[in-house]
Amino acid sequence: MHNKGLTADASSVFQIKIDSTGQSFPCFAGQTVLQALTDGGVFMEANCGGRGTCGKCRLQVLQGKVADPQGLSAVARQEGVYLACQIYPSENLTVAFQEKEASAKGSVSVNFEDDGNPLLKKVVVTPEYPTVENHYSLQEMIGHALKMSGFPAHIPDSPHLIRQLAAAASPGSGPITIVLACGEIIALEPGDSSGSLYGVAFDIGTTTVVGMLVDVRYRSVIATHSRTNPQAAFGADVISRIDAASRADGLEAQAGAVRQCLNQIVRSLCISADISARHIYAAAIAGNSTMEHLLLKVAPVSLTLKPYAAAFRHMAPFPPAEIDLEINPGGKILLLPNIASFIGADTTAAVLATDQDILNSHTLMVDLGTNGEMVLGNRHKLFACSAAAGPAFEGAHIKSGMRASAGAIEDVTISDDVYIRVIGPGKAAGICGSGLVKAASCLLKKGILSASGRFDQNLARTLSPRLAERLRRQDNQWEFVLVPGKDSANGVDIVLTQADVRQLQLVKSAICTGVEFLLEKVCPSKDMPVYLAGAFGNYIDIESALGIGLLPGLRPEQVRPVGNAAGIGAVRALLSREQLARCGHISEKIEYVELAAQPQFQSRFLANLSFPEVSL
Repeated sequence: MHNKGLTADASSVFQIKIDSTGQSFPCFAGQTVLQALTDGGVFMEANCGGRGTCGKCRLQVLQGKVADPQGLSAVARQEGVYLACQIYPSENLTVAFQEKEASAKGSVSVNFEDDGNPLLKKVVVTPEYPTVENHYSLQEMIGHALKMSGFPAHIPDSPHLIRQLAAAASPGSGPITIVLACGEIIALEPGDSSGSLYGVAFDIGTTTVVGMLVDVRYRSVIATHSRTNPQAAFGADVISRIDAASRADGLEAQAGAVRQCLNQIVRSLCISADISARHIYAAAIAGNSTMEHLLLKVAPVSLTLKPYAAAFRHMAPFPPAEIDLEINPGGKILLLPNIASFIGADTTAAVLATDQDILNSHTLMVDLGTNGEMVLGNRHKLFACSAAAGPAFEGAHIKSGMRASAGAIEDVTISDDVYIRVIGPGKAAGICGSGLVKAASCLLKKGILSASGRFDQNLARTLSPRLAERLRRQDNQWEFVLVPGKDSANGVDIVLTQADVRQLQLVKSAICTGVEFLLEKVCPSKDMPVYLAGAFGNYIDIESALGIGLLPGLRPEQVRPVGNAAGIGAVRALLSREQLARCGHISEKIEYVELAAQPQFQSRFLANLSFPEVSL
């Protein structure tokens, strides 16, 4: 994402001030405004990875001058408005822009069952302190106390634990709290701190990062916070980010961005629950393969080179310092295992959450987010595939697209005119994935879109006047106006273009084709439950999804939204050693189906681009 343009001499450092918050960030020589804001932890959407083609990173320069990549005075798109990825400060700047909200990824169950095998535990002991007559070390004292309490943990023998023991045992009397993770002592604390035992579970998605604070004593999620993944400044999809990671400092920058995001979430969770981060003793992390590689600062380039192998599948628990996570320094990071290629730990966690690995009957799980993963099977055999769905469901590559946040059109009805519903109060600012699917379904039913995905301009003569004037030719393509500029939040028409429809067709065909190939692997019953997971899957209108052919041959009553399944699975793994072990078994048990290698994949994909025929 780094451009080569310079704005002044190589030693120049300018300050960029955000008008709404008063925050200021340095912009070093050779950095675009977008890069400087990203380094400062401020998110701006840049689906094209900073190439200046998507037009999403618009901001207004209120004070100061900017240059283009050639070092010349930059030309504004409209009054004071520029693309942040294409400008460099020539002096200190004050800028204004709309920060994007993180979209919700669905609910996470509040309470979880106790299987009697906790991953985290606190044991309070009142040890017999050594005396002159009965002399022994504090280390031996704790070993004896553990033995008397019936906990077969190793006696602390590392320098940092001995330092904690020496501090906790002073002045030589009183209880000591021993913190265990996976049966290993990870901390010793003075007094009785058993009332504070927390963990955090993360679902690191390509678009959204969700953190869930868990009170381990009560096995409940007590706070949730989500943020837009700041790596979106490097591109909307995983391929863009892998490409960005291969460039100078790209891997370091993306790792730093997501680590900073995790710490911001931890701080927000601690404020919400009024706890200290030192009482968070473990973090379970579920992310797709690319996200886990970038988090660990492991080059993900092998994912894009045949045979598309990940650098790792399993990772032993490791200390928080390895990813700069600001929880108890003696804590454990539990990076859930990947499955294969682009099917990552988020799918592992989703399978755990839906119990697909232990059910006798067949189930299909479809996770619809920026990426599309599907798993079909039962306790005896599971098959999984990944579809290159792309980020259209998150609003990327759609002209008026946006995430499912305030101002996004989430529902569309077309009768004599167009009627919309937006998320939150206020006017429409764009359209999110659920609105996109609903709009396409409605246009198909009206015949305004044909099964081939083309706008039928000849139909305009038979439409009501209000609808007819919405179908127009603009910029050499047909488009349908959902909201005219006079009624939108930003004064710009919100439209569905022919190119947008093509993007939707590519996504729906990828998912549909993947499901078809999985269905051929087994013979499920016609009433097989279908779990729809993920940010987009949680809010989609089922009838509309079936109406555009997203899920082939299924009936509405089969489909069950399951919320943030990856997040639920991560919480389960955090709470139970048995559930964590199941994650490993799931990862090894699932048979990966490489769609591109399947016979007739290309012909199937092309055939599935068409929408189902609709009787008018």
